[in-house]
Amino acid sequence: MAVRAAVIAAVAVFAAAAIHVPSARAAPSFNGIVVEARLITVNATTASATVRIEPTPGGSFAQAQGDLLTQDVILYTSTVSGSLAHGYRAGNFMDPFETTVPLDGDTSTYPFQHLKVEIAALARTAGGVRSGKPVPLQLHISSNPAGYRVSPPSGPREGPVVDAVLHVNPSWAAVLFAVFIMVVMWALALGALAVVVSLLARRRRFEGAFAAFLAALLFAFPTLRNSLPGIPPVGVLFDYAAFFWAEALVALALIALITGWTVRTLVGTGERRD
Repeated sequence: MAVRAAVIAAVAVFAAAAIHVPSARAAPSFNGIVVEARLITVNATTASATVRIEPTPGGSFAQAQGDLLTQDVILYTSTVSGSLAHGYRAGNFMDPFETTVPLDGDTSTYPFQHLKVEIAALARTAGGVRSGKPVPLQLHISSNPAGYRVSPPSGPREGPVVDAVLHVNPSWAAVLFAVFIMVVMWALALGALAVVVSLLARRRRFEGAFAAFLAALLFAFPTLRNSLPGIPPVGVLFDYAAFFWAEALVALALIALITGWTVRTLVGTGERRD
């Protein structure tokens, strides 16, 4: 009973601490707007990234009770089409939102590409950029996109205009998986070609099941290629290193197998069945 009571008391203490510990992004000592920007997804196909923005008022911009604004604020963030304005009224919460920002870098070297994402923001009081007063900002960066290694800037950014650059690289698991698929494609393509050469050279009996396997392999490679994590459209390094060659070899093997069987049938050459 004593042990159970001690465990319950410890759990209660930790729960109370978790409830009352202030949020790191709330930063009540900062007199301005604290912006937590979290990188969510990276899309190499559209050369863009999705960022979740969570603003929180602090200092004279926040009411004593709760995270309610004391005055109207307009928050501007960068997007793929320029900038996006979000207006917040006094007495209301600053609701989070998601924005799409440009993804810079050369994606043609997949899976070894090096990309970067730039996040910029500024805020003004009622009246906006033209007549509003600057509002101090404090920018915090975090990220958790699957399949990527993100190097965020060290420490928060502060000022009337804040920006940060994130370096985004494929994770080591994604790189190793892509290289593994390259090896598999080459192995299957060369193996299929070797079997076809053996069948034609030794005049073996035509196997319809093997021809069906080659046809299935020909259409399976594009599906396998498109399932790789974060792969851009066709034309990247991965395609020139393995995909195009594998498709060509399998197609050549299938054409040679069908042609060889057709020619033998027309000429009337007998087939070896051993």
